[in-house]
Amino acid sequence: MEQENERLSLNTLARILTLYFNSEKGTKITPSALELITQYIRIYTKEAVCRAYEEKKRSSITMSDEDDIILEMEDLENGIAAQLALDFS
Repeated sequence: MEQENERLSLNTLARILTLYFNSEKGTKITPSALELITQYIRIYTKEAVCRAYEEKKRSSITMSDEDDIILEMEDLENGIAAQLALDFS
């Protein structure tokens, strides 16, 4: 079950998408399409974090199982971004 703070706001996503859609050409997005895009982004984000976590865990030989793993932006950029983009394209 998802926690409330994990939810991606439909209003935020709609605002982001309107920045890239050309309203002069009549491009519109339906609420069901917006919900589908939200689900896709949620899955993509969770997959990215899981892959980055596993990659950092594998590369951190000196860490014990009890140590906390803290992900940085570089872990996502350098470790898994290219393969993740290929897998989801």
